[in-house]
Amino acid sequence: MIRSYTVLDGELMPLEPGKGEAQPLWIDAVAPSPAEVEILSKQFRLDLQDVADCLDPNERSRVELEESYDLLVLRSVLREVGGHHEGADRVETMPIGIFVTSNCVVTVRIGASFGYEEVTGDLKRKPKLDTKEDMFLMLVRRVNRDIERRVRPMDRTIASIQQRILGSKRSDVAPQAFALSNGLILLNTTLLSNLNALSMLSRAKLLRFSKEQLDLAEDLENDVAQLYEMTTIYREIMANVLNAYESTIANNLSTVMKTLTTISLILILPLLIASLFSMNVGLPIEEEPGAFWIVVGLSAASVAALWLMFRIKGIL
Repeated sequence: MIRSYTVLDGELMPLEPGKGEAQPLWIDAVAPSPAEVEILSKQFRLDLQDVADCLDPNERSRVELEESYDLLVLRSVLREVGGHHEGADRVETMPIGIFVTSNCVVTVRIGASFGYEEVTGDLKRKPKLDTKEDMFLMLVRRVNRDIERRVRPMDRTIASIQQRILGSKRSDVAPQAFALSNGLILLNTTLLSNLNALSMLSRAKLLRFSKEQLDLAEDLENDVAQLYEMTTIYREIMANVLNAYESTIANNLSTVMKTLTTISLILILPLLIASLFSMNVGLPIEEEPGAFWIVVGLSAASVAALWLMFRIKGIL
């Protein structure tokens, strides 16, 4: 599906085909059909291979410079999917290709992770939106904001997981912990590739930034670098948390095995006494009226002695 947008009084608005003479500033192609890809290629002189690359789920972030356009491919996050715990949602990313032509910006993406009203909707102060450079920077900012919204709450989730590992609810923390760790790895890799791509924007030929726009572009690059460092730190923390979880499980298993072994040793002695007195041979006290209770008493005394010895040594 292809949608066109223009700017009216500083606001981004849908452009109805055949209505008005306003020129489109942003053309957004979401999961375009082969016929729509052909239209984009002919109308804006886009290379078909570059468009196809933007629709490849595994395409990496990069910059391509052609005669008729500059292309920036970024990895963006999809909307939150699944998960019943905060921060435990599976993280999925997809490429978004931002083509900058001589007079507009064309985006090609697999899914609609954000709409036109969200490009500037979450900003307290509406930025200037007039040129294709403004539109380009707004789209890059939107991609960064979506990633930031997935990264920022993760510190609280990590703290919650740590508390549960140290507490008694260890059994239900594993799925959330491993999902969060996998999400951090994916976001960290995504941010690194985006950072490398943004660092090459200075080579673009059709992007003519003003001084103010250059400052904004540098701020966006710094934001990506900050998020990358943050996810790197979170990855290290989660690695330590998972190591602590595995150590806790191993220690619990060791404690259980030690307890079982100690109980087995305590029971061996009364079993030995009972086995001796159950043999079908003559024994010293077999004529005694209370022989049964003597055997029981010896067994109980042996259990009590072993239990006391293990308690003194701190084994139990």
